[in-house]
Amino acid sequence: MAPPPLPLTAVAWTPSLADELAQASAALARLDARVSASSLRPGWILRASWAGYAAALRLQQSPVEEIDIIAERCGLRLPGRALIRTEDEPFAAYEPWLAALSEPEGRHWSDGLPFTFDPPEGWREAPALVRALHLLDASARADRTIAPWLAFPLLLRRIGLTRTALPCMAPGEPAQRFASDPRPLLLKRLLKGVRRQAEDGLERLDRLEASARRTALAVAQEHRPGKLADLARIALTRPCLAARSLAPLVGVTVSGAGKLLERATALGIMVEISGRGSWRTYVAPDVAQSLGLRSAERGRPPSVSTAVPEVADILAGFDSEMAEIEERLRKLGIAVED
Repeated sequence: MAPPPLPLTAVAWTPSLADELAQASAALARLDARVSASSLRPGWILRASWAGYAAALRLQQSPVEEIDIIAERCGLRLPGRALIRTEDEPFAAYEPWLAALSEPEGRHWSDGLPFTFDPPEGWREAPALVRALHLLDASARADRTIAPWLAFPLLLRRIGLTRTALPCMAPGEPAQRFASDPRPLLLKRLLKGVRRQAEDGLERLDRLEASARRTALAVAQEHRPGKLADLARIALTRPCLAARSLAPLVGVTVSGAGKLLERATALGIMVEISGRGSWRTYVAPDVAQSLGLRSAERGRPPSVSTAVPEVADILAGFDSEMAEIEERLRKLGIAVED
């Protein structure tokens, strides 16, 4: 019988490993701080849950992708996407997991572990993030379902590393279940995975906040916004829409919903991804970028600030007075520098 693998908490530290730990911890802390303070936290958590669930499914060798999860959760059939054919129910664990993410704090981190916990070698001295990765590693070998990958965001919060359960954090490797790779290399790859997922989560939050600012400005500048503000609020938690799914949400006909979506697309509030003449499908701009359906914007982002009307009038009056003064000076033969 093969001996148990070396606990990740007992891996000997090297400069490169310590550097990966520092980068992963910093990225995780930045994401947690931003999400905890953001007014768009509910919308981000929904989007992050799609990314995290897709990552967990990949670790289960499932062919389901993030775009399929979004379509399933929004009740849409996306053009050009084949029907998902799997031997199991790939979405069965999503709802219970999403509910668990919103549970109040209080449970100990050891609750629900699929194995009997005994402090491994190096447990007391190990950093908190390495402890969490050790628990993930041991759980993945004890439980071959999707549960260990999905439990990691809750584990991070319960162990005290984050204040919010961050759904996008689902690091891991399928090979962990066989413990065949050298443990220092595995730990280094897991730390890189934590850093990448945290950085991706922060990028998603940046895109969501930027999109919300541009949408608010576009709606405010419309003379008759109508249902645009309602559509913008709906898109935060249901960013994949079609006329037939939007109509009952805003209380208009399917035809009216289609016109509303076309108007929103012209203003940059939504992005059409279907390219079809009927049953057109639209997504929020930040989701379109996350899925690679829209290229990221280049250069300096456009300003979302507008001048206050009173200030604009004052500045215009000042410019007019200065122009009159310069004209009088020129008539008197006094040179005026530009």
